[in-house]
This record gives sequence, structure tokens and C-alpha cells, in this order.
Amino acid sequence: MTDLEAQRQAWERLENNHKRVLALPWEEFDHIDSAKIPRALDFIHVLHRDDFEYPYLSVKTAEGKIRIKRPTFHINNGLNHFSLFYGRTKANKDETETSISEESNVPRYVHAIMDYLAGTIAIYKECFYLINDDELVLLSQMKLSERYRLSNRSTFDVSAVEEILLFIHEHLRLEPIKAIKTAVIACNDFQMDLHTKDIRVDTQPSEKECYFKRYECNYNDVMKIVATYGNYLDMVIDDKDSLHNASLQPIYTMLVACREGTKAKFFVSKSAERTGKGLRHKVISAPFITKDILLDNLGGGGFEALNAWAQLDGGEFLLATEQGDITGKAMERALKVIATEDTHQARQTGGNTNNVNLTGVLSIDSNAKILLDEGMNSRAVNIAFRNRPAQESDNEREQIFSEYWEAFTIQTATSTSRTAKISAGVASLVHSFLYWKSEKFKFNFKIVEMNNLLDNSMLDDVQERILEIYTQGNPIIYFEHFPDIVPLMKETYTGAVRQAKRNKALEFIGFKQVNKKVMKQDGSGYTSKQAFVIRNKKRLQQISTSYLENMIKDNQL
Repeated sequence: MTDLEAQRQAWERLENNHKRVLALPWEEFDHIDSAKIPRALDFIHVLHRDDFEYPYLSVKTAEGKIRIKRPTFHINNGLNHFSLFYGRTKANKDETETSISEESNVPRYVHAIMDYLAGTIAIYKECFYLINDDELVLLSQMKLSERYRLSNRSTFDVSAVEEILLFIHEHLRLEPIKAIKTAVIACNDFQMDLHTKDIRVDTQPSEKECYFKRYECNYNDVMKIVATYGNYLDMVIDDKDSLHNASLQPIYTMLVACREGTKAKFFVSKSAERTGKGLRHKVISAPFITKDILLDNLGGGGFEALNAWAQLDGGEFLLATEQGDITGKAMERALKVIATEDTHQARQTGGNTNNVNLTGVLSIDSNAKILLDEGMNSRAVNIAFRNRPAQESDNEREQIFSEYWEAFTIQTATSTSRTAKISAGVASLVHSFLYWKSEKFKFNFKIVEMNNLLDNSMLDDVQERILEIYTQGNPIIYFEHFPDIVPLMKETYTGAVRQAKRNKALEFIGFKQVNKKVMKQDGSGYTSKQAFVIRNKKRLQQISTSYLENMIKDNQL
């Protein structure tokens, strides 16, 4: 079959789909303007081509083919392209002449309908996908609004256009023109299938398939970087539990992005400055649609917050760097939405309020204090990075990291900073996949307590006194044994919210205040005594170790 014959079949298929849509029972579509839809579609004419320069209208006429120099609009589904005329055609009685008149304004919803009929848009598992390229694009309401320039002033707003497409699909059940591979990452000579959980080597992409991701990299190049990436993690991650969490993060994020996994977590990386967090995030975010976000804006109200949420639409790797303290109820509400919800209301500047797809997994890179409520522990996955030696110079640090910057990144003409190689990003994903496989394809994230005490000056007088007593071998601190505690608390925590201040300060170091029942000395019964007891053992271990290390460092200075 020649290219022209294949193209002619595509034109005829589109014309047939168009006729089927016109014949639908539009009176069953529950919208006040439903009758306008077939009337608007009456003006659609698929243009055909032959060996001449201009396409022609497929109408019978004795005067020959009516050629259209400038079609009204075009459609490209990735396999075929179509030119369309939008307007009226009228033949005289003996069909010897045909007059045409073009309509200047094509309703926006007509473009959406024709994209579906041509196969540019596919409906798969109740989701809208753009499949005219190698990669799938999941179409949220916001993306549909942008693509077809829909607004609340349109005859049909974005919700109505979705309903129109679903109504048509319910009757026509058009199969996608390409095989939709929602869980396949395709590279030049290998593929990773996250549904079947395998890596297929010597497998090239097909133009008749549309993949969740398509990367220009080769298997041998990627596998060379996998080992280097593993060595890098061993060097920069602080402990085995953090290494476990860091190794699982890329594949967890990709599974959520392609909807093979359920979103329930967000990731937090923390250390002092210049420890390698930034390079790792640059690498692992490379295979994803990455959105940089400011968490403070999400927790606010009004238009600023709606606009901030709009920026997350379609993002797969949501990167929050250089954030302030990660603490407080407003922050936790925003984190919970990002970690668990699929959609959220948002509004761009000059746009309408629509739902955005929250398909992304949040990754926080912070040097500041991270202190979340205990209820958030099930959602936060912590990764502690190893602080660099205090005596290490900038030149020494650069020399140590230069090997990895060269392996993972490249300098481009479009950026002032180095950009991650896509082969390095895919290598981090393969490394993560193989580690996930070794864990029997389970995500058993470990609990890691971050070091929030970078300097003892961060402690108030009560916190410092409690740690002093605890490190002297007192796991339970009774007020009666240390009479200076009560006046110190009254002096430190003042005002109407003094109790909340005290509780927050105690939580920071892993303690809480209780009335503890103890046996009376004469054995006649129990009495209640005020005391500080351990609330979070892992946090206290981290804080007390840092407290002692900081004391030694201060004494040396």
C-alpha cells in the first residue's frame, strides 16, 4: 500500500466517524445547547489530496474538484495528518456547480470532537490522553482548557466538553489508533514495563505504540552509570535506613506518575549545606516532568494559593528546595493533599478555576528544621544525608564530587548550570527498579529521624537542661529531683500560649510532660508525680547525639 492509499483510508475513516457522530441521539445528551453540537458538526468537511498542490472537497460536481488553498484547520494524530474545511457547501439542482462559504469561527468544542474522531485524543480507562507523539499526555481539565482555549464564557465549558467526548465515546467506542502503554518506559534499545515488572533488552520502540515515557538513551550507556550512581548514594547518604528510602524513591515516584502505584508518601531530604542533595535531586528528577514549588504559597488562601496549586498540574516530580522550617498545621494540610489527593482546585492568572491533576510526588530538599505532627509520620519518608567533615575545604569537596558531576551531568548552551544527562536519570530509575525487585517489589519505607539540631544555640534553656540531665543517665526526669525545672519553665514559656510553646519545645527533643504514677516509699499505694518522659525514642537519640557532638565541637573551638 502506498502512502497516499494509506492516507486515503485515514481520510475515509475520519469521514465515517464524522457521519456516525452526526447520527447520534443528541437529544439524549443532557445539556441546554445539545442541539448546537450536530449543527456545528454539519459544517465539517474532510479534505482529500492527490498529486496536485492543494487539497480538495469530497463533493460531487460536474465542474471538477473544488480545491481549497487554505484549509480552515489541521489535525495530526501522529500517524496521519488531516486538513479540514469548515463551512457551507451548496450544489445547484443539476449538481453542475457547487458554491462554498467558509465559517470564520470554529467552535472550540468542535476541535476537541474532531481530535477524538481522528485519534489524536484517546479515552482509556476513563482518562483523556493525547497520543499524537511517542509519549502519552494525560489531559487534565486545565490542560484541556489550555489546548482548546475553553473558558466559562464558552458555549460549553471544560466540564461540558469532557461530557461531550464521553457521550460520543459511549456510543462509538473508538479504539485508540496506537497501542497505549501507560506503564512502559521506552528507550532506544530497551524497555521497562512497570506493570509486568520487567526490563526487556533489545526492544525498540514502535510508531504504532504510545508510551508513558520515551527516552533517547541506550542500554549499555545506562548500565554503566547504574553502578556509579549506587556508589554515589553510598557516599552521601547517612545511614542504611536512609539509603533504603533513597533507593526506592525514583521507582515509587514513577509508579505513581503512571498510575500503577497508589500515592500516599512524600520525601524529605535533609542535612547541612553542600552534601550532595542537590546533585541527587538533579539526577533523579531528570526522567520526570519536574515542577519547582514553594510550599508556603500552597498553605495560604485566596488567588495566590489557587495559582500555586495550578503550577503543579501534570507535574510528576514536585521539588521543593530552599524551604524554611517545615512545620505547622497549614503546612501539614498542604503536604497531606499533595501526598494523597489526585486532584485539587486551581486557577491560573487570567484563567478559570479548574481541577488539576496531582499526579506528582513531593520531594523536599531542606537544610532547615523539619518537625511534623506524629500523624504525618506515616506519610513522610525521610532521607538523611551525611554532613561533610568540618575541616574539609571547598576545593577538597569539589574534587571529591567532580567525578559524579562529570558522570551524571552535562553543560548545555541553554543553561548556566549543568543539566542532568537523561541517561543518568534513567540509570537512577533502573537502579531503583533493581533495588525494588530485591525487596520483592514491596515498599517498606524505614522510619528515619532527621537531625534538626545543627547547633546547640537552637535550644532554649529548658530543652538544654533536659538534655543535660538525660545525657547524665536519667531517662525519666522527675520535677522533684530537679527543683530548678519548674521556675525555668515559667521563665522560658510565657504568654497566653505558653503551654503550646512548652509542648512544641518538648516534642522537638523527643520528650513530653506527664503525671506519672509511682509507688509510695512506704508501699501503701501510688502517687502522681510530674515528670518528663521519652515520647520519641529515635528523635531523642538523634538530638542527644547531636547535642553531645556540638558540645565537644564548641569546647574544641
